[in-house]
Amino acid sequence: KLEPLSLNKQNEFLLKAYYKVCKSIEHCRDFNDNFIKVYNKTKNSFINLQNSQKNEILIKEIIKDIDKIKTKIDKLYNNQKDLIQILGPLLTQFELNLARIYVLNPKTKEDVFNKNILWIKEHLEFMELVYGHIKAQE
Repeated sequence: KLEPLSLNKQNEFLLKAYYKVCKSIEHCRDFNDNFIKVYNKTKNSFINLQNSQKNEILIKEIIKDIDKIKTKIDKLYNNQKDLIQILGPLLTQFELNLARIYVLNPKTKEDVFNKNILWIKEHLEFMELVYGHIKAQE
């Protein structure tokens, strides 16, 4: 038979839970602050891409920025498990969506360009969803 916890023990558990919630909110805010900067930069680069003649250079820069943010998300697996719990299903769906783009086999330069545009658009949509999920968690 389980005995009821003393008031001190209950308060101790409540404080521990409160601390974890506060830490999770802090992680969310820190991540979102950095994340939104990269998102805005990537979004602006994408808009410039559509109005530019130097498409290949811009695409490489955008993909490099995308790789940086994906590296940050990968690092979360090791140090911020609370954020990964929030983003887990979203990450899985995102990887499935990327797989559809990844398997496209471009034959011409235009096909390569269109594949890169799809790749970038998918990442921008993912970034918007991540930002929204974390904002909701706060």
